[in-house]
Amino acid sequence: MQIEADVLNSAVVRDQVNFGQLFTLQSEVADAKKSKFDKSLKLGKLVADALQWYAKAETKQYLSDEGVEFGNTEEFINRVFGWQKSFAYKMAKVGKLQQDAPQIVTKFKRLCTQAEGNGEDTNRSIEGLLKFAKAETNGEEQEVAREKTYATFSIAKDGLNGESGFSIRLTESGIAVSGTIENENIEYNVTKLFGKLNQILSNL
Repeated sequence: MQIEADVLNSAVVRDQVNFGQLFTLQSEVADAKKSKFDKSLKLGKLVADALQWYAKAETKQYLSDEGVEFGNTEEFINRVFGWQKSFAYKMAKVGKLQQDAPQIVTKFKRLCTQAEGNGEDTNRSIEGLLKFAKAETNGEEQEVAREKTYATFSIAKDGLNGESGFSIRLTESGIAVSGTIENENIEYNVTKLFGKLNQILSNL
């Protein structure tokens, strides 16, 4: 409403809360999430192409002639990409989905954008897309689900972190931090822990 906008933009309010910067950062966070998802889609296409290339008989023959041999696809994935098989196959599945059913990918992205425009936290991730695609393929009505959280850690105000509290969570799209970590020792240990957990999650 206009009266709300006028009040929030008034000097009295702006002296206390920087809504302009807040909304700018809020938009940047959303854009970063979209950008990461779009890059993951591109990566999925490339992984699918790479696995299709490796599966060809002529590829195996060429590698053998050149003195290069991988015991199996899993070894190829691990040696070339440094990934576990499950993660590579997940990415390849997304790549194939974009080839075979691009309309599902488009619908998922559109629903995410609509939900995020309404202030909802969506699961705009590879995992979210694959779950959505499975439901679509089975003819089920599927909503864009809220992002799944795997682990959380928080410190209350006026405690170990000083006057401010903070929380950190590991979700399907990565690590999200709310608040400011004022203690450098806590920041190092907590971010190191969640970084390790994120690495484990990525390889599942």
